[in-house]
Amino acid sequence: MKRVLLFLFAAVVAAVFAGCAPFTPLPHPIVPEDAGKPVKIGVVLPLTGPDADFGKRTLRGVEMAALALNNGRGISNRRVELVVRDTKSEPAEARRQVEALFKEGIAGLVGPYSTNEALAVKSAVETLMIPTVVPLATNNDLTEGTNLIYRTCFTDKQQGEALAAYCWYWRKYLRIAILINQDKDAVYSRGVAQATATAFTELGGEVVQMVEFRGNFEEFAKKLNDLVSYNPQAILVPAEPANAGKMVKYIRQLGYRGLLLGPESWDDPVFFANCGKDPGDCAFVGLYSDEFDLLTQHDFRDEFRRRFFIYPTSCEAQGYDALNMLAIGLGNAQSVEEFNRNMLQIRNVPGASALYTMKPGGGIDRTMFIMSVRPSSLADEDPEARLGQSFNMQRIYQMNQD
Repeated sequence: MKRVLLFLFAAVVAAVFAGCAPFTPLPHPIVPEDAGKPVKIGVVLPLTGPDADFGKRTLRGVEMAALALNNGRGISNRRVELVVRDTKSEPAEARRQVEALFKEGIAGLVGPYSTNEALAVKSAVETLMIPTVVPLATNNDLTEGTNLIYRTCFTDKQQGEALAAYCWYWRKYLRIAILINQDKDAVYSRGVAQATATAFTELGGEVVQMVEFRGNFEEFAKKLNDLVSYNPQAILVPAEPANAGKMVKYIRQLGYRGLLLGPESWDDPVFFANCGKDPGDCAFVGLYSDEFDLLTQHDFRDEFRRRFFIYPTSCEAQGYDALNMLAIGLGNAQSVEEFNRNMLQIRNVPGASALYTMKPGGGIDRTMFIMSVRPSSLADEDPEARLGQSFNMQRIYQMNQD
């Protein structure tokens, strides 16, 4: 504590003699006198509870990044020490663990996994001034009003804009329909649905139906029958993997043969196990594609395969990139301003998932993928995703202006 107080006093004096330039000291800065000590990085992910599989997969990627950093220069020539905590898939527990990690002296944070957990820790991150990179929580509001939280994933709004652009520009569709989950905790589903509806309407398209649903399947089945009768050219199904797969299969059983669209949550083995052997014309926006022609992506995939004997998914790749981007931000950073300056130097930086460009206020422009779902060629295997399109949001904005 004495060292931190002395550092704060020195920072204030330095700011005065520098013409009162902004300088907000980090509580646990990267300082020269700690050169022999490891940099503690907190990791908060669901390792038990409903989201445990996603959390464990993301942690694998974070651990791979830590190993790669420690085989190189670490962070500011200091080794990285991961301090991992389980959120138990509960937002309140995620916040409690972030507060506990701060007391352990972490210099930065990776996580949490879900939107609900990330929103729950936001105020704690701001109050405690913990530089944070979130790998998979896509909620628009997460980075609003803070200069301490960045992300390696795109936002719900960007997903909606990408899906709308795919329908409008690539498929030349004029009429789509959208399903909206009204369950209390389905913030993600509603965010993507509303963003897609707004973006498609602004392009000139028509949303012929927006069908709300909750847990009552009988009621939902009737609404789906009504929806199919409108014969939209595409239907957006923004749901978590298991339910999305079942909904795709059921919609096909109703006789609908148009395009079925999904958000990045479709990119999961559970979806492909539930969507039926031949789900028809399906596409979703993805965070990761092992067909993306990027050297860092190929190196990551091959190293992961050697280590774990399976290929990585978006969870592992996003965890890997989140720690690497945080490492760039923390490099020799002793203040919030220095952390932000470092983050904004990330322009077209290659990672395991994408090319990354960070923007002020936690914004991001990164590679996005439209993945097509293809039926398996083998009877005992599930369908698979193949790369259809890759682009960044700047390309979409340019198309909108032309």
